[in-house]
Amino acid sequence: MNEEFENLIDNALIAAYGLDIYTFAFYHDHESELVSICIDTKENSEEKVEEINAYNMKYFDKIISEGCLDEAVMWQANVGRSLSLGDFKAVNIVELDVEGKETDDAFYLSMINSIKKKLSNIKKLSSHGNALLFCCSNANEEVGLVWVESDV
Repeated sequence: MNEEFENLIDNALIAAYGLDIYTFAFYHDHESELVSICIDTKENSEEKVEEINAYNMKYFDKIISEGCLDEAVMWQANVGRSLSLGDFKAVNIVELDVEGKETDDAFYLSMINSIKKKLSNIKKLSSHGNALLFCCSNANEEVGLVWVESDV
């Protein structure tokens, strides 16, 4: 799958030309049996975080006033960036059908290793340096792994 995944990344970077990549996600949709690339910009992520926090704080304040600490945990503020792939600036910018392929650890490692192999090309479309974030699905989660590729 490495070559197919690497080609998918190349095509995503062509389609994403002009976007300043802040978050790069390699997504496996378990239901549709597709893999795709989702890309977000810093501006879009910050806007989504503001929206999420405005929404959550309505419930957080109400629940805190009721004294329900356990329930309040579900409505905490997002202190970072949006990892909701459906809210990214470029959702499923390119897709690849993986129907019938075994989606074991080797499959997800191939996704990650393809990102690592194409890292310099991805970084060329980002001004964010070590703040550029990478995400990859795993067997259980849409965003199962999150990491940075530091220059140090």
